[in-house]
Amino acid sequence: MGIKPKVVVSRCLGFEACRYNAQSIQDDFVNRIKPFVELTTICPEADIGLGTPRQPVRLVQIQGQVRMIQPATDNDVTDAMHDYISEQLPKFSNVDGVIMKGRSPSCGPSVVKVYCGSQKGSSAIKGVGLVAQAVNEKLPFIAMEDEGRLKNFHIREAFLMRLYALARLRELLAAPSIKALTEFHARHKLLLMCYHQENMRLCGRIASNGDKESLSIVMHKYAENFRKALQREPSQKNIINALYHGYGWISDELKTEEKKMFIDAIEEYRDDRITLATLQHLLKSYVIRFEHAYLGSQYFLDPYPRELCDLSNSGH
Repeated sequence: MGIKPKVVVSRCLGFEACRYNAQSIQDDFVNRIKPFVELTTICPEADIGLGTPRQPVRLVQIQGQVRMIQPATDNDVTDAMHDYISEQLPKFSNVDGVIMKGRSPSCGPSVVKVYCGSQKGSSAIKGVGLVAQAVNEKLPFIAMEDEGRLKNFHIREAFLMRLYALARLRELLAAPSIKALTEFHARHKLLLMCYHQENMRLCGRIASNGDKESLSIVMHKYAENFRKALQREPSQKNIINALYHGYGWISDELKTEEKKMFIDAIEEYRDDRITLATLQHLLKSYVIRFEHAYLGSQYFLDPYPRELCDLSNSGH
């Protein structure tokens, strides 16, 4: 799998000691993914000139607005951060994924404290970091997670599936043709089914171009709906449906005992006793055995590099 997704990562995740306390955080997943992606790093708070080390900033609700305040200095850096965001956002337009520092008032995609007042001891609600919020609003299709959530195996697997699918779409859009689009959709059929079957069918109708629209219109429509499909979480129910669909292409060749083994394995996956990778490997063994080119072409069987498959799970 030669394609390298373009990923923006918080600089404090092992690249530079730029946190407020002049430290960095070594993250196993970020270190492991480095050889497989094109990385760009950001540290919004350092980049707007707050320095390292620095007094911490926090998000505070003031007169109905969320402001970024540095309590120790009473400095309001909201406008500087918004200027930084306006400058950086265009650079995200060709990015496939983002890995942000969790709980950061600038970067955190979720569970960021937003204080209800600037006074010491003020209560807080859950919000989103200013940079992460802007990216979500302007470019909602980008695969975004924080390093904490990515310690969960299922979240990490879904992130990687989406990240590499978006990277392949970007590659398609760089060299568009109806032939390339038709092949792209055919190879993503089972993967799209993991997200939503109707979205998969809609993408298929667009790719077939029954209305004979121009290439640019077809590609725009397809990209828009492909990205929209991937914004859903791939549910276990839909993944099982995709597994059965792929199995249906090959089942006539299997012995009765083999069919039973595959169906039993799906039930084990449903109960979280085996991983999706086990069933994907089983389907790949059928591809090799029966030389089934169409099933073998499915990105669902290898949605991202095997080297990134790590079964460890923090449980969070």
